[in-house]
Amino acid sequence: MAWYVCGPTVYDSSHLGHARTYVSLDILRRVSLRLHRDGVSSPRPLYVMNITDVDDKIIRRSMEIVSDGDEADPIALARFYEREFWQDLECLHVLPPDVVCRVSEHVEETIVPYIEKIMEGGMAYIIPENEMRQSPSGDGNEGGNVEGSVYFDVRAFECITEGKTRYGKLAPDVVASDFFSWTDNGANVNNHIDGLDENQSDITNDDENLGERDNSLQILRQKRDPRDFCLWKYRPRNPHPSSSSPPEPLSVSYPSPWGTGRPGWHVECSAMIERLSRDFETTHEFRIHAGGVDLKFPHHANEIAQAEAFGVANGGFGGASASAGACDDQSKSESESQAKRWKEWIPHWVHTGHLYVKGRKMSKSLKNFVTIREVLGVSKTSNGEPTTENSRDDDKKDNSSNGKNTDGTNNITHENAWTSPADDFRLWCLGLSGSYRGPATYSKERMEEASVIREKWVRFLIEGQECLDRWRFSTVLDFDNADSKYVNGNVSFSGKGSTKLWGHKELKLFQTATQCSINCQKAVLGQCSNSINGSGKGSFDLDGTTFVKELTFLAETGLAYIQQVKMNRINTDNPQTTPPPPPPEEPLRFVLETMRSQIDLVGFSPLTVHAGISGDNSLNLHSTSATAKKYQLLEERTCTPR
Repeated sequence: MAWYVCGPTVYDSSHLGHARTYVSLDILRRVSLRLHRDGVSSPRPLYVMNITDVDDKIIRRSMEIVSDGDEADPIALARFYEREFWQDLECLHVLPPDVVCRVSEHVEETIVPYIEKIMEGGMAYIIPENEMRQSPSGDGNEGGNVEGSVYFDVRAFECITEGKTRYGKLAPDVVASDFFSWTDNGANVNNHIDGLDENQSDITNDDENLGERDNSLQILRQKRDPRDFCLWKYRPRNPHPSSSSPPEPLSVSYPSPWGTGRPGWHVECSAMIERLSRDFETTHEFRIHAGGVDLKFPHHANEIAQAEAFGVANGGFGGASASAGACDDQSKSESESQAKRWKEWIPHWVHTGHLYVKGRKMSKSLKNFVTIREVLGVSKTSNGEPTTENSRDDDKKDNSSNGKNTDGTNNITHENAWTSPADDFRLWCLGLSGSYRGPATYSKERMEEASVIREKWVRFLIEGQECLDRWRFSTVLDFDNADSKYVNGNVSFSGKGSTKLWGHKELKLFQTATQCSINCQKAVLGQCSNSINGSGKGSFDLDGTTFVKELTFLAETGLAYIQQVKMNRINTDNPQTTPPPPPPEEPLRFVLETMRSQIDLVGFSPLTVHAGISGDNSLNLHSTSATAKKYQLLEERTCTPR
């Protein structure tokens, strides 16, 4: 199985809307990797992400920042923000993709031949350059040496596929019907343009052939159908004298049979997926396509149409030969044979919901976005690398201890674990922002809520590990202090050590951890009884809310157990009475391992997963007496509830 994820258009710093998408997809990816590792012998899933580094936004931004007299270099700008994007994902503890495909590196060898094949199939046409500046002719041109922009022909696509598919499979009904409100008087055209979001409009992204709004309207009227979208943007290096557009930057100007230019936004992913499908055809098949919900239409809908058109033009959808899958029974109709040949391009689509702030969608165009680096507190070092400054409240650290707790144990790991904005954000994405498919509202209050929950997890991991270490060392102390001797090769040992007998409390703790593990597994697989859709049936989708609730309950149960054990050892009727031996370490160790395993599954960083663990925790029964005496002080320390 292979995933394809639509990556960012790298013209500015990434914001939390991007972060929610990639963190949510990272959680899904980690779950799939764990499932594969636990029971599948096929190659592990392949995760592919594209980088859009050729785009109008990048070009405009590069022209805005270029010095007078210098030529803009959009690719250099894209590389800068791409590097920043990867650094941000690393800070968010998002796994890097297995394959990265940049648009700029696929234009001539992948995208141009892909468009040519669609044109050969009769499902694309050219709007010649001279018609872009003159009155429309209405017919365009299918080939030859005519220079101009290439458009996908939706009507031809529907005619040639003869009803076996349709355009706009992912389009919402209201948008699909709006296409047919087309008129030639321009009034509805203007309404159509004004009503589309800049990230959704195939007009403002694809049809801006001369860089001006008026020209967008003119090109719109050149289309054979309002649903048609651009495959190739004609961009001459030396614009016509009547054009107000500046020369196209050299770094994003590519040769093609239709003149210099660059690919339209929608075609890049379809073409690169086709290329990668051939490259990895012996081991992987693309089964999942993912991205933000704003890409669902028109971007992903247009990807599907292009891929199906390419498959038909290539002799049979999906690259199969025209005779593939033909019926052996000659009595069956030709339509049935064609239906068997027809293969869905990518069967599974995952779309993450919009992120809102103060009731409005987070967007760079609205200037209401918060960058990833702002939330993570990331700054740059002198060499440009990101660095974070973690701080803790005064009641959680002791700066005067030179990295040591008052009892002598190492607190460096603990200090970093308390504050992790990246893990707080991941927890919010997982369990506090609702379904990853739905909208979410970001606020500092919700992030603080996530921080409080994660701190409870960390407190249990730290206190649980500290207790476990003391109980383990109590056995070391008994071995060092015991009156032991060999009798006929056997050891006679008079020390007590910790008990190995499980009581009611230990059994209850173990059962709670086991049920938590089962419930967490059901949550990540969408099998929880409360994970329902509108029909009342199981949604079979990730239930992060239940996952977080289960782990929080486990942490609370573990903390209560630890406090009860401490109080039992402190509150003895006679102060001179020796405290009871520590309880068996195995139940608590099982709970800690369960907790760490679950939070590691969904991608929390080592700061959280390994909270409480330090190099001193690698113990053995051959510790020196000096080390044992150190931990004897720990046993004598009076523990009070927090």
